[in-house]
Amino acid sequence: MTASDILYIASTVAATQATVDLLANKFVFSTENFTHRVSTLDRMRVKRDKALASPPPAQGTAKSMEKYNKKIKRAEEDYAMAASNVAQKFTAPKIWNSIVFVFLYRILSLEYGGKVIAILPFEPWGIIRRFSMRGLSFADDFDWSSAGEGARPVQSVNQACGFLFIYLLCNMSVKFVVHKFVGKKSPSGTEKGFLTFMDDPRGQKILQQFGVDTDEINEMRKQF
Repeated sequence: MTASDILYIASTVAATQATVDLLANKFVFSTENFTHRVSTLDRMRVKRDKALASPPPAQGTAKSMEKYNKKIKRAEEDYAMAASNVAQKFTAPKIWNSIVFVFLYRILSLEYGGKVIAILPFEPWGIIRRFSMRGLSFADDFDWSSAGEGARPVQSVNQACGFLFIYLLCNMSVKFVVHKFVGKKSPSGTEKGFLTFMDDPRGQKILQQFGVDTDEINEMRKQF
Protein backbone atom coordinates (compact mmCIF):
# COMPACT_ATOMS: atom_id res chain seq x y z
CA MET A 1 0.00 0.00 0.00
CA THR A 2 1.94 3.02 -1.23
CA ALA A 3 1.24 6.32 -2.89
CA SER A 4 2.92 4.95 -5.99
CA ASP A 5 0.01 2.52 -6.49
CA ILE A 6 -2.51 5.37 -6.52
CA LEU A 7 -0.27 7.46 -8.76
CA TYR A 8 0.14 4.54 -11.16
CA ILE A 9 -3.62 3.95 -11.39
CA ALA A 10 -4.33 7.67 -11.88
CA SER A 11 -1.62 8.08 -14.52
CA THR A 12 -2.81 4.97 -16.37
CA VAL A 13 -6.37 6.30 -16.47
CA ALA A 14 -5.12 9.71 -17.66
CA ALA A 15 -2.89 8.23 -20.38
CA THR A 16 -5.66 5.93 -21.60
CA GLN A 17 -8.22 8.73 -21.78
CA ALA A 18 -5.77 11.04 -23.57
CA THR A 19 -4.96 8.32 -26.10
CA VAL A 20 -8.62 7.60 -26.82
CA ASP A 21 -9.38 11.31 -27.23
CA LEU A 22 -6.43 11.90 -29.55
CA LEU A 23 -7.38 8.94 -31.73
CA ALA A 24 -11.00 10.13 -31.85
CA ASN A 25 -9.88 13.63 -32.83
CA LYS A 26 -7.74 12.28 -35.65
CA PHE A 27 -9.90 9.50 -37.08
CA VAL A 28 -13.41 10.86 -36.42
CA PHE A 29 -13.65 14.55 -35.60
CA SER A 30 -11.04 15.72 -38.13
CA THR A 31 -12.54 13.83 -41.06
CA GLU A 32 -14.30 15.59 -43.90
CA ASN A 33 -17.46 13.57 -43.25
CA PHE A 34 -17.78 14.85 -39.68
CA THR A 35 -16.96 18.48 -40.49
CA HIS A 36 -19.53 18.38 -43.30
CA ARG A 37 -22.19 17.12 -40.90
CA VAL A 38 -21.36 19.85 -38.40
CA SER A 39 -21.55 22.57 -41.09
CA THR A 40 -24.91 21.18 -42.22
CA LEU A 41 -26.12 21.30 -38.62
CA ASP A 42 -25.08 24.96 -38.37
CA ARG A 43 -26.97 25.81 -41.57
CA MET A 44 -30.09 23.98 -40.41
CA ARG A 45 -29.92 25.81 -37.07
CA VAL A 46 -29.87 29.19 -38.83
CA LYS A 47 -32.74 28.09 -41.07
CA ARG A 48 -34.79 26.92 -38.08
CA ASP A 49 -34.13 30.09 -36.09
CA LYS A 50 -35.23 32.24 -39.04
CA ALA A 51 -38.41 30.19 -39.44
CA LEU A 52 -39.24 30.49 -35.75
CA ALA A 53 -38.49 34.21 -35.74
CA SER A 54 -40.73 34.92 -38.74
CA PRO A 55 -44.13 36.23 -37.64
CA PRO A 56 -47.28 34.35 -38.65
CA PRO A 57 -49.35 35.87 -41.46
CA ALA A 58 -51.52 38.66 -40.11
CA GLN A 59 -55.19 37.79 -40.53
CA GLY A 60 -54.12 34.98 -42.80
CA THR A 61 -56.42 32.37 -44.23
CA ALA A 62 -56.42 28.78 -43.02
CA LYS A 63 -54.33 27.83 -46.04
CA SER A 64 -51.67 30.46 -45.32
CA MET A 65 -51.51 29.39 -41.66
CA GLU A 66 -51.15 25.78 -42.71
CA LYS A 67 -48.30 26.75 -45.04
CA TYR A 68 -46.66 28.73 -42.22
CA ASN A 69 -46.91 25.80 -39.77
CA LYS A 70 -45.53 23.38 -42.35
CA LYS A 71 -42.58 25.69 -42.93
CA ILE A 72 -41.71 25.70 -39.23
CA LYS A 73 -42.22 21.96 -38.88
CA ARG A 74 -40.01 21.25 -41.89
CA ALA A 75 -37.26 23.52 -40.52
CA GLU A 76 -37.40 21.79 -37.13
CA GLU A 77 -37.31 18.34 -38.71
CA ASP A 78 -34.33 19.28 -40.92
CA TYR A 79 -32.50 20.58 -37.85
CA ALA A 80 -33.33 17.44 -35.83
CA MET A 81 -32.11 15.23 -38.68
CA ALA A 82 -28.85 17.15 -38.98
CA ALA A 83 -28.32 16.99 -35.20
CA SER A 84 -28.94 13.25 -35.27
CA ASN A 85 -26.35 12.78 -38.04
CA VAL A 86 -23.74 14.58 -35.96
CA ALA A 87 -24.69 12.74 -32.77
CA GLN A 88 -24.25 9.38 -34.49
CA LYS A 89 -20.64 10.18 -35.29
CA PHE A 90 -20.02 11.80 -31.92
CA THR A 91 -21.45 8.90 -29.92
CA ALA A 92 -19.31 6.17 -31.52
CA PRO A 93 -16.03 7.27 -29.81
CA LYS A 94 -17.87 7.37 -26.47
CA ILE A 95 -18.91 3.75 -26.91
CA TRP A 96 -15.35 2.73 -27.72
CA ASN A 97 -14.16 4.76 -24.75
CA SER A 98 -16.44 2.79 -22.43
CA ILE A 99 -15.24 -0.52 -23.89
CA VAL A 100 -11.57 0.47 -23.47
CA PHE A 101 -12.08 1.38 -19.82
CA VAL A 102 -13.87 -1.89 -19.12
CA PHE A 103 -10.79 -3.72 -20.42
CA LEU A 104 -8.55 -1.39 -18.43
CA TYR A 105 -10.48 -2.21 -15.28
CA ARG A 106 -10.13 -5.93 -15.89
CA ILE A 107 -6.36 -5.60 -16.49
CA LEU A 108 -5.68 -3.46 -13.43
CA SER A 109 -7.94 -5.55 -11.20
CA LEU A 110 -5.77 -8.59 -11.96
CA GLU A 111 -2.80 -6.71 -10.51
CA TYR A 112 -4.50 -4.96 -7.61
CA GLY A 113 -7.39 -7.29 -6.81
CA GLY A 114 -7.55 -8.02 -3.07
CA LYS A 115 -4.77 -5.55 -2.30
CA VAL A 116 -5.13 -2.67 0.13
CA ILE A 117 -4.45 0.42 -1.97
CA ALA A 118 -5.06 3.07 0.70
CA ILE A 119 -6.41 3.63 4.20
CA LEU A 120 -9.16 6.20 4.48
CA PRO A 121 -8.90 8.73 7.33
CA PHE A 122 -12.50 7.91 8.29
CA GLU A 123 -14.85 4.96 8.34
CA PRO A 124 -17.17 5.34 5.30
CA TRP A 125 -20.91 4.77 5.28
CA GLY A 126 -22.20 1.33 4.53
CA ILE A 127 -23.16 2.03 0.89
CA ILE A 128 -19.74 3.58 0.18
CA ARG A 129 -18.02 0.77 2.03
CA ARG A 130 -19.42 -1.68 -0.52
CA PHE A 131 -17.21 -0.01 -3.11
CA SER A 132 -14.22 0.94 -0.96
CA MET A 133 -13.79 -2.59 0.42
CA ARG A 134 -14.84 -4.48 -2.70
CA GLY A 135 -12.63 -7.53 -3.10
CA LEU A 136 -11.00 -7.15 0.34
CA SER A 137 -11.32 -9.63 3.20
CA PHE A 138 -9.46 -9.73 6.50
CA ALA A 139 -9.11 -12.12 9.35
CA ASP A 140 -9.80 -10.90 12.88
CA ASP A 141 -6.08 -10.91 13.63
CA PHE A 142 -5.12 -9.10 10.41
CA ASP A 143 -1.72 -7.45 10.76
CA TRP A 144 -1.85 -3.95 9.28
CA SER A 145 1.91 -3.87 9.04
CA SER A 146 1.55 -6.36 6.18
CA ALA A 147 -0.66 -3.97 4.25
CA GLY A 148 2.41 -2.37 2.79
CA GLU A 149 5.02 0.22 3.44
CA GLY A 150 3.65 3.36 5.00
CA ALA A 151 0.56 1.74 6.51
CA ARG A 152 -0.64 3.57 9.57
CA PRO A 153 -2.59 2.39 12.63
CA VAL A 154 -6.34 2.48 12.12
CA GLN A 155 -9.31 2.22 14.43
CA SER A 156 -11.38 0.04 12.14
CA VAL A 157 -10.71 -2.44 9.38
CA ASN A 158 -13.51 -0.69 7.45
CA GLN A 159 -11.08 2.13 6.67
CA ALA A 160 -9.28 -0.12 4.20
CA CYS A 161 -9.66 0.89 0.57
CA GLY A 162 -9.35 -1.45 -2.39
CA PHE A 163 -8.68 -0.96 -6.08
CA LEU A 164 -12.27 -0.44 -7.26
CA PHE A 165 -12.83 2.67 -5.13
CA ILE A 166 -9.60 4.30 -6.33
CA TYR A 167 -10.42 3.41 -9.93
CA LEU A 168 -13.90 4.97 -9.66
CA LEU A 169 -12.49 8.15 -8.13
CA CYS A 170 -9.94 8.41 -10.95
CA ASN A 171 -12.70 7.98 -13.52
CA MET A 172 -14.74 10.76 -11.94
CA SER A 173 -11.81 13.16 -11.58
CA VAL A 174 -8.68 12.42 -13.63
CA LYS A 175 -10.57 11.01 -16.60
CA PHE A 176 -12.97 13.98 -16.61
CA VAL A 177 -10.20 16.59 -16.46
CA VAL A 178 -8.15 14.96 -19.23
CA HIS A 179 -11.19 14.68 -21.51
CA LYS A 180 -12.05 18.33 -20.87
CA PHE A 181 -8.63 19.48 -22.12
CA VAL A 182 -7.93 16.87 -24.82
CA GLY A 183 -11.36 15.71 -25.98
CA LYS A 184 -13.74 17.48 -28.31
CA LYS A 185 -16.77 19.26 -26.93
CA SER A 186 -20.13 18.08 -28.16
CA PRO A 187 -21.48 20.41 -30.90
CA SER A 188 -24.45 22.54 -29.93
CA GLY A 189 -27.66 20.62 -30.45
CA THR A 190 -26.16 17.18 -29.80
CA GLU A 191 -25.66 17.41 -26.03
CA LYS A 192 -28.27 14.71 -25.45
CA GLY A 193 -26.10 12.17 -27.22
CA PHE A 194 -27.97 9.10 -28.46
CA LEU A 195 -31.30 10.62 -27.32
CA THR A 196 -30.89 13.13 -30.17
CA PHE A 197 -31.90 10.26 -32.44
CA MET A 198 -35.39 10.35 -30.88
CA ASP A 199 -35.94 13.88 -32.20
CA ASP A 200 -35.06 12.77 -35.73
CA PRO A 201 -38.12 11.93 -37.90
CA ARG A 202 -36.30 8.76 -38.96
CA GLY A 203 -35.90 7.74 -35.34
CA GLN A 204 -39.57 8.48 -34.66
CA LYS A 205 -40.60 6.21 -37.52
CA ILE A 206 -38.38 3.38 -36.31
CA LEU A 207 -39.82 3.61 -32.81
CA GLN A 208 -43.35 3.61 -34.20
CA GLN A 209 -42.58 0.46 -36.18
CA PHE A 210 -41.78 -1.24 -32.88
CA GLY A 211 -45.11 -0.12 -31.48
CA VAL A 212 -43.74 2.71 -29.34
CA ASP A 213 -46.04 5.67 -28.72
CA THR A 214 -43.66 8.50 -29.65
CA ASP A 215 -46.16 11.21 -28.70
CA GLU A 216 -46.33 9.88 -25.15
CA ILE A 217 -42.53 9.70 -24.93
CA ASN A 218 -42.17 13.26 -26.18
CA GLU A 219 -44.64 14.51 -23.59
CA MET A 220 -42.72 12.71 -20.82
CA ARG A 221 -39.43 14.22 -22.00
CA LYS A 222 -40.92 17.72 -21.96
CA GLN A 223 -41.88 17.23 -18.29
CA PHE A 224 -38.26 16.55 -17.40
